[in-house]
Amino acid sequence: MSCCSDVMKPIESASCCTPEDTVKAAAEAMKHSGCGCAPVVENKEDMSLVGVVTERDICHTVAAKDRLASAVSVEEVMHPTSSCCNEDDQVEVAVQKLSENHSRGLPVVSTEGKCCGTVSLEQLGANQHIG
Repeated sequence: MSCCSDVMKPIESASCCTPEDTVKAAAEAMKHSGCGCAPVVENKEDMSLVGVVTERDICHTVAAKDRLASAVSVEEVMHPTSSCCNEDDQVEVAVQKLSENHSRGLPVVSTEGKCCGTVSLEQLGANQHIG
């Protein structure tokens, strides 16, 4: 069985955001990473995961309410760190969490709680772990 670390895309600081960033910055991070989520880290040097913001969050809290993405903070729309998987979790755990969260992507954390990557439906499909 494969672990999340086997299929994840390693994270870059440009692919994540902080709670103080705007939703516009989070959308740019998602575009940069090609994943449907942006990990939210305490700061980009430490990379301690504090949450995640997804495309769905942006649609429901910004676009659907006609709010300006550059005027809404990530902190207002992010989910807590429970919306992630560990690098040593089995891929099936990631698939289950993606389904539960109605998301296309999840952050992956190391045993130290640092954001180390993302896993997406596209990656899992390409590696034939789903459907």
